Amino acid sequence: MRNNGMQMLKLKKNRPEIVSNKWEAILEHIEKKFNGKTAGTFITMQHGICMGSYVQGEFIMPDSLPLDPLYVTSIRVFDADSECYVWRSSMDAPGIFRMRVILDQEKNDTDKILHAIEARQSLWGTALEKCSDDPAWYLLKEDRGIELLIHHSLLPENVVVTPKDRLWLITRNYIDYNDLGQAGYVDCRFVKIQSERGMTG
Repeated sequence: MRNNGMQMLKLKKNRPEIVSNKWEAILEHIEKKFNGKTAGTFITMQHGICMGSYVQGEFIMPDSLPLDPLYVTSIRVFDADSECYVWRSSMDAPGIFRMRVILDQEKNDTDKILHAIEARQSLWGTALEKCSDDPAWYLLKEDRGIELLIHHSLLPENVVVTPKDRLWLITRNYIDYNDLGQAGYVDCRFVKIQSERGMTG
């Protein structure tokens, strides 16, 4: 039977933390949450996107795409256990960002259960090339013109990308129930990148 790349998880039910503040306060909050740990990042700005790294309270960015809060639309800082997701809202005053923090914990017999689906999603890109001007970064691209800059720290060792050997983004998708008992996805976070041969559909 073909592996569909999905797995059901049972976690301790924690309420996500929501923060709204200015940029510097958001950065302090992220640093406190990761407390010296290394994490992955997915950063979207008005003029570019990259998957980088967060190390000792610093965002590792390509030279060609410095982090500038003026142009940030969203940021994810993530590892195996947690994610800080930062975004702008049109409802807020200029210079204000919102942040949602998820911390996953294994459940025990007395905890309320949170169900989640861990799934893999193929990243667009059939070739991976080291950037000549910045060797710590790789460019994931394909013929249709889609490109994504990825820091080497996020990539598996000895990674090879071809039309059959792909990079996959592992996401965790959280399930909750409405008043009628109907289940649905209520949130999603990034976990890691992995490489694997397999179908993209």
